[in-house]
Amino acid sequence: MSANLQELTMPKWGLTMEEGTLVRWMVEVGDKIEPGMELAEVETDKIVNIMEATQTGVLLKKLADESDVLPVGALLGVVGEASAQDAEIDAFIAAYKPVEEGGSEEASEAAPEAAASSSAPAGVYEITMPKWGLTMEEGTLVRWMVEVGATVAPGDELAEVETDKIVNVLENTQAGILRRTVAEEGDVLPVGALLGIIAEEGVSDADIDAFIAGGGAAAAEEGAAAPAEQAPEAAAPAAAPAEELVPVAGMRAAIGKTVSTSWSTIPHYMVTMAIDMGKADALSRSMKQAGTKVSINDLIIKAAAVAAQKYPLINASFADKNIVMHRDVNMSVAVGLDEGLFMPVIKNCQSLSLVEIGVRSRELVAMAKDGKLGKEEMSGATIAISNMGMLGVESFIAIVPPNLSAILAIGTVKDEAVVRDGKIEIAKMMRITVSADHRVHDGAYAAKFLGELRSVLEAPEALSA
Repeated sequence: MSANLQELTMPKWGLTMEEGTLVRWMVEVGDKIEPGMELAEVETDKIVNIMEATQTGVLLKKLADESDVLPVGALLGVVGEASAQDAEIDAFIAAYKPVEEGGSEEASEAAPEAAASSSAPAGVYEITMPKWGLTMEEGTLVRWMVEVGATVAPGDELAEVETDKIVNVLENTQAGILRRTVAEEGDVLPVGALLGIIAEEGVSDADIDAFIAGGGAAAAEEGAAAPAEQAPEAAAPAAAPAEELVPVAGMRAAIGKTVSTSWSTIPHYMVTMAIDMGKADALSRSMKQAGTKVSINDLIIKAAAVAAQKYPLINASFADKNIVMHRDVNMSVAVGLDEGLFMPVIKNCQSLSLVEIGVRSRELVAMAKDGKLGKEEMSGATIAISNMGMLGVESFIAIVPPNLSAILAIGTVKDEAVVRDGKIEIAKMMRITVSADHRVHDGAYAAKFLGELRSVLEAPEALSA
């Protein structure tokens, strides 16, 4: 074709992948495409990953819509020169035939490696750091999913590996036994680095250990012509370093990437208001004594849903050049665990009773602790809340999560001296800080929302109706 037309196809990530879901396009027709550019999010049965470009040109046409489920090799779009005519593009599409499995250069590049090399003993197969995408240079071994001594087959999941984009699953390509794991969880290693050894049952431990000691196939090839060096004399033990570098990996890396994006792309502002929680605290205690578990946090969630009905921009979000008004109040609740922060979502808070919110909140916290939160529990948020009152924190500011316009930062409830009608009294006071997106609303609007929230919490009887 004179316009150098090239296909964008459903990639094959791993031996067992047969189809994928196009979650969303990240480029538009007419955009210039370059190798390594992020084109689309594609969901497999394991994870959502980023499809990168391997071509140079212009995106001329999209053939797949978001949410389409398509087989590996299916045509997703056409890339070529901007001068391409519609007739040329149509002819190219009509003539396209998917590449047979195993014949795709892209698929073979994306597949994790666990293969025999010319320098490895017979029956020994290396597990190496895979290369997923043109821009990947290194990966973090998050965790092994099989134990040493386990029998593995092609397609078995061996480990989770994190790139700079996502955590993906490394699949096996060889039948045998996992005899050694060379890399440890948390290690950051370059593409091609030796992670472990799969071997057939008859291979001796000595052969495997000798192969690993030599650094695997890559080291054997690099050092084949290198002269042997005389071993240096034993030196005195070096002093322990004053500093230690701890790799940022796993959930901490994911959190870091999310908050960096939020802080750098959302123009934040903050508004704080003090609220008398005496009646709300009394209501919570009386309901608990009656056998109904309702926490202060549950009361705040319900009150925020009520206030957001009056000030709906707090529950809105910014999208491109539009403000998205959400009908339902779906509250994302921060749950802090040792391994990191989770943000499960209580949906339809405006329709749920206070008791129902309490039940759902405890369910989600339990699921977070058990590691059972899925996509359904973690998606669909329209507003967020983070409560550090139980830690004794009086007030703080939170970072607005992506795709939201507000998050409530809740401080502790504590006895304070307040002046009322010229008299000093003791009251149970709490401070709430709204961190918000200035593109969606302003400080005065947030102050009115907080004023409404204060009114509801200071006369909370209606919340339990």
